[in-house]
Amino acid sequence: MEIKKVNFLIAMIILSISGYSQSLEKFNITLNDCGMNVVIPSGYIEKEIIKNNDMNYDYAIKKADSDFELRYAIRPIRFKKYENTKIQEEIESQVPFRNSQYYIILQTTILNITGGNEYEIQAFNKDAVKNEFNADWGASAFIELNSDFGKGYKYCMVVAIHKDNVADAYYFYLSNTKENISENMDPLFHTLRFN
Repeated sequence: MEIKKVNFLIAMIILSISGYSQSLEKFNITLNDCGMNVVIPSGYIEKEIIKNNDMNYDYAIKKADSDFELRYAIRPIRFKKYENTKIQEEIESQVPFRNSQYYIILQTTILNITGGNEYEIQAFNKDAVKNEFNADWGASAFIELNSDFGKGYKYCMVVAIHKDNVADAYYFYLSNTKENISENMDPLFHTLRFN
């Protein structure tokens, strides 16, 4: 039981790390620093990031004239550069946890943005997640929001992808209807991937 508490606390710290990128240019710098890239199709506009205590994220887009938004959150596992040796040692000490507990981190994310409700998480096929995202693991969950993160939206499809020693990345598809998420997520599903 004590290990679960420690893992939960570490996951909470990881979830709070974010650069609030605000623009595609800044978001691309974040992605480049951890070996990822994004391709945003036309027809979407940047959405201002809403600071909240539930789940920080780095970049958001909204379909024009629609009740549909996509938010991206990136959590690097390692950085290319560190401010100093102490920060490097602290981050590097978390690498084994981050490479093995991505499921718990996703579970914690879901608890945060749903007001503490648990939902079924569906892991992706290992070969498919490798081919489609160049990731080592991936999963998704369809949830109902109940937090400041989800303010203004009722539903969310969460997609998480993980690459060992690189990063965890999250897609949050938000809308007030399940149908709107289903109709709009397809062209955005593979926009973010590991190099």
